[in-house]
Amino acid sequence: MDRGLVHGATLVLPDRICSGGMLWQDGILKEIFDEASEIQRSRPEDLKETTVWDMEGDFVIPGLIDTHVHGAGGYDVMDGTPESLHTLAEALLKEGTTAFLPTTMSCSAEQLKKVLHNVADFHRGQLWGAESLGLHLEGPFLAVEFRGAQATELIWEGAKEGSAQFLANLLGEFPDLVKILTFAPERPDGRELAEICAAHGVIPSAGHTAANFDQMGQAVQWGVRHITHAFNAMPGIHHRNPGLLTKALLEETITMEIIADGVHIHPAVIDLVLRNKSPERVCLISDGTRAVGMPDGEYELGGQKTFVRQGMAQLPDGTIAGSAYPLRQGLKTLVQTLEYPLPKAVCYVTLNPAKLLGVDNRIGSLELNKEATFIRLSPDFDIKQVWLQGKLVFEARGI
Repeated sequence: MDRGLVHGATLVLPDRICSGGMLWQDGILKEIFDEASEIQRSRPEDLKETTVWDMEGDFVIPGLIDTHVHGAGGYDVMDGTPESLHTLAEALLKEGTTAFLPTTMSCSAEQLKKVLHNVADFHRGQLWGAESLGLHLEGPFLAVEFRGAQATELIWEGAKEGSAQFLANLLGEFPDLVKILTFAPERPDGRELAEICAAHGVIPSAGHTAANFDQMGQAVQWGVRHITHAFNAMPGIHHRNPGLLTKALLEETITMEIIADGVHIHPAVIDLVLRNKSPERVCLISDGTRAVGMPDGEYELGGQKTFVRQGMAQLPDGTIAGSAYPLRQGLKTLVQTLEYPLPKAVCYVTLNPAKLLGVDNRIGSLELNKEATFIRLSPDFDIKQVWLQGKLVFEARGI
């Protein structure tokens, strides 16, 4: 029996902050205390063979869940090697991300299958690092006009025959692996792609798209209910041409991804979204690349050179190319820049993505009978410790 207890923590629960602690057994939370010291005094028998940790007033929040991340620690999902995924997952863990969707880029059919085989093997046999929850397939069924950092020659043109059948075959070959498909719904095969997603339990998401307001409304009827990195790689909102973003803000069924790293979107626009969408309908993502946790310099993304300077990743032409920041940066933006209440801000990076992926029964919040998976943060939101299922798996130096 493995029992542990933390006390002296500033616990961030889904609806409040409290000073106290948590008790777990075999990796599952059994009790949450407003004052952990009380159980130590009044029920010492419960602490026999229990490891006790003093959090010294630091924040304790659920492990972060990133549903859109390409790389970290110098490695990328598209490398297609076991070493790459293991190192990536370890690098994410050290940044406080305890679960993630490895995310692809547009590529050839052969390369895509190689990458999915690698992710599937990792998914089944993972022993270390942030937990893989499946896969986010970003492309190759995108709009060239809004390709962002996706290589033009690797995007499958809308007129290309067989794209829908390829997707159906791919999802059949890798059942239950793909959780989100990002595609441009205005493509001639948009409806087929959405319906194939529905048949395989995949979330169809509009992204890298030129869809207008009416086309997005049509896509909603097909089952599209998610927006990939909203405001990036798509038309903006215009007062005579409201576009897909206006539809996304008005349509309650749609969840929006937001990159809140301080580079991709102005904080005022983030605030605009959060004020107009139901709190559970926004998920912060990192869109992190292999530059996460690495120094400034030259990197690679989707077969293209990228340059990272002062936290901004760009292609040679100046196009923003993913993020050099981990998901935790988005949490800092909400709390430190926009002054959002901490419990609400934490939900955008934990509980909301857990609900989106249907894993909120076990992770995503500090609640009884969920996993004791959490991170310890300093008052400035620096990582001090990371815990997976009640086990301390990372500790920053000098805490």
